[in-house]
Amino acid sequence: MSPIRTIAALFLGAALAAASVSCAPPEPYTAETFVMGTAAWVTIAGAGRAEAEKAAQEVFRELHRIESVMSTWKGSSELSRLNAGSRGEPFAVSPELFALADSALRYSRATFGAFDATVRPLVLLWGFQGGKPALPSPGAIDSALALVGCGRVALDTAALTVALPAGMQLDFAGIAKGYAVDRGAAILARRGIRSALVNLGGNIYAVGAPPGARGWRVGVRDPRGGLGTVGAILLADAAVATSGNYENFVEIGGRRYGHIIDPRTGATVDDVLSVTVVAPTALAADALSTGFFVLGHDGAARAASAFGNVAALFALPKGSGIEYKTVGTFGTRLVLEGEQAER
Repeated sequence: MSPIRTIAALFLGAALAAASVSCAPPEPYTAETFVMGTAAWVTIAGAGRAEAEKAAQEVFRELHRIESVMSTWKGSSELSRLNAGSRGEPFAVSPELFALADSALRYSRATFGAFDATVRPLVLLWGFQGGKPALPSPGAIDSALALVGCGRVALDTAALTVALPAGMQLDFAGIAKGYAVDRGAAILARRGIRSALVNLGGNIYAVGAPPGARGWRVGVRDPRGGLGTVGAILLADAAVATSGNYENFVEIGGRRYGHIIDPRTGATVDDVLSVTVVAPTALAADALSTGFFVLGHDGAARAASAFGNVAALFALPKGSGIEYKTVGTFGTRLVLEGEQAER
């Protein structure tokens, strides 16, 4: 395993890993890079090496371009300029950034506020992005919550402006990777690639299927951590993403707190181990895996009715073991090893 992929697997919580597929001439081509703070790789089957290499490099250029627009770590990015410049007033943005902001608001509404692109003050308060982790006081949580809430973001479609209340920031960490994967898949389709995987930190889109197969086998990571899998999903012309707390967490007073925060209360969500979502687009899978994690199984079941062709696999703690439950219909696409999901 290369250093880049090892880093991504061990530290960045990519909850899915593409399983190996049978070789058919020409042999599948795989290339990788590091972008948006995680590993990205493209696997292309059924194409010549020169063609596959050019296609993969075009995808990587697009991923890096999107990072330059959407990163909150780079002060020069368009998103950082919006966060610094709005201060309650309409701020002109590109059609691309406007569209992603609009998508973020739509998924926030569809998940009853469980997915929220303005949650950054709470993430910082808990110490998940720098600083010393500490249990926030109720007053500190209330102060952070005053700067959270997608319902307070104003979009003007005609003028292509975004207005944020003073001190509020947009952070597309829960949606930008999925968007970037969709863009990468679109590039491959435009180039005539009919069989490929685009994987950015566990946000995966399957273009078609490997030659002679019904789909790509994508492993479902063990929610207890490590690099093992507990099953597989057969994926073709669809996306998958997983949200989990087993790698990104803080320990405070001897207790472990996962990094996924309920933006409605400011508390971490500790009664779910992982949620794996299959959806028509990687953007949808990315946003919904976070939103469903916060909502829990029953809440996700209610929210999922607003979406077509979406299915979710919940891993829930049950005593010393794990209980698997599904939302929506996986059919024969999902195979769990050892423990059977409720259907």
